[in-house]
Amino acid sequence: MNLTRRFLTGLFALLGLAIAASPALAGGEEVVVVYTKQLPESKAVAEYYAEKRGVPTNQIVGLDVPSGDTVSRQDYVHLIQDPLLKELAARGLVTFRSDLVPARADHPGRIKYQATEAKIRYLALCFGLPYRIAHDPNYVPKRDDNAPDNLAPQLYRDEASVDSELMLLPVTGQVPIFGALRNGLYGSTNSLQMNPTNGVLLVSRLDGPSVDIAKGLVDKALLAERDGLNGKAYFDLRGITSGDYATGDTWITNASIIAQRLGFETLIDNRPETIGPGFPLAQAALYAGWYNDTANGPFALPSVEFMPGAIAYHLHSYSAQFIRDPVHNWVGPLLSKGATVTMGCVDEPYLDLTPNIGIFLERLAVHGFTVGEAGLACQAYLSWQNVVIGDPLYRPFLKQVLVLAKELEAAKSPLLAWPLIRKVNVYTLTGRDPEVLRQYLIEQPLATNSAVLSEKIARMFADKNRNRQAAEWAQRALQLPDGSPQQRARLWRDLAEWQRPLKLKDALASLDSFAKEFPHHPEMLDVRRRQLDFALLLSNSDEVTRLKAEIQLLTPPPATNAPPAVKP
Repeated sequence: MNLTRRFLTGLFALLGLAIAASPALAGGEEVVVVYTKQLPESKAVAEYYAEKRGVPTNQIVGLDVPSGDTVSRQDYVHLIQDPLLKELAARGLVTFRSDLVPARADHPGRIKYQATEAKIRYLALCFGLPYRIAHDPNYVPKRDDNAPDNLAPQLYRDEASVDSELMLLPVTGQVPIFGALRNGLYGSTNSLQMNPTNGVLLVSRLDGPSVDIAKGLVDKALLAERDGLNGKAYFDLRGITSGDYATGDTWITNASIIAQRLGFETLIDNRPETIGPGFPLAQAALYAGWYNDTANGPFALPSVEFMPGAIAYHLHSYSAQFIRDPVHNWVGPLLSKGATVTMGCVDEPYLDLTPNIGIFLERLAVHGFTVGEAGLACQAYLSWQNVVIGDPLYRPFLKQVLVLAKELEAAKSPLLAWPLIRKVNVYTLTGRDPEVLRQYLIEQPLATNSAVLSEKIARMFADKNRNRQAAEWAQRALQLPDGSPQQRARLWRDLAEWQRPLKLKDALASLDSFAKEFPHHPEMLDVRRRQLDFALLLSNSDEVTRLKAEIQLLTPPPATNAPPAVKP
């Protein structure tokens, strides 16, 4: 099935126009939860997750491994890999066939395993378990008989993520440990293939900067499965159209197309730099971007408006280097600010071997994959550097939009605004008349008491250059108590632009209201300059004087290139 047809199939299913048969939903009986015995908090996360997802107690496995970020290759094998193999077999969860490979002059003997039967498919690794296997400076890799012949030199390395190695636990001893191994299920659309008997486990991690954050990953996933993944979608591209780095923009662009076809209000930034701290990242359900070494812009602010169930991913070589650090790199900060799912790399992966966010989102949205299934499908190579953080059973798009809308309407939930907007956006893509769709929203009982719905109506008027109506609905949204801070920051500035051709004095007042509500906004200097333009056009001398003084206070001193003073 080609991409266009897959999108259309997913689009019709989304609207409830056709419901394809799908495998039974995965449950806790398919999950093994793994924790370290040396950290009580790790066990607490394991038991919490097992209770929430109905994981049988026989499938909670404690390993006697030191807690921390990094483990040696030797400790990985003896404290994680081998004990887990034994536990899975002893508990009757996976049946293995084992064969002895005799020693050779240039290579020690080993045991090859092959999973022949399996009752489980997922591993949920808990807070405290190491996630990074360190490089062993004494390790000299040998190209034994199970090594690929065409591995690029830069991929010939023994360091890796614990999670990526454990994905290959069902075929331990059959695959090399010294470098990346091509994933035969990369891009797969058939989740039934993802089974230990086909050589893979679905691995993700319940982790982050704190125990509460790790536990919260399942709580937020369950909320989103019940009430829908609601909010807006944001994609931060770099504007690269050719060359070696175009792949990153292509993957993120594909993700943005999926978000739009799912009906999400989608904002795309094509500038080379990452989005700035003043960018109004309001009510985020989806985010993907690149390329900065540490969370910056709006993600460095004290809070981020991530919605329950939010998926957030920043492509960077060391995004998961310190996943329990709330400040450095990306995975830790995104989790600390409220993301429910993220991915990253514990060491240099090289661009083409990072997770493909376009495939990840498409498998979740169109094929109904779980996070664990989509996490496997989006990685071209295993035994490498990638980790997936989040509840492996989480299905963000468990419910179709029409079903979700009916449930939320019956519950009289204000969240109904989000599926209504998605439904209208999807119908717009199919060619429905925007005027009719706008009127449909206006007639909704929620339209007059939902800031989300009022803003959408305002923007639909603005799209047709009907600025007066756009301004009226924006003002209504700003008067409602349920608007989020970032939504309000965006609306005040947009309202001023819609008022500008109507009544310049009102536009000036709207920007002043913005300044009073957000006096420390990172883009206050730009706002004051815009106000000065309006004041000059109005010949309002008092405002001109006041705004010039404000601008002078906000303007940073000029940079100097003078050499430092040298003492005689």
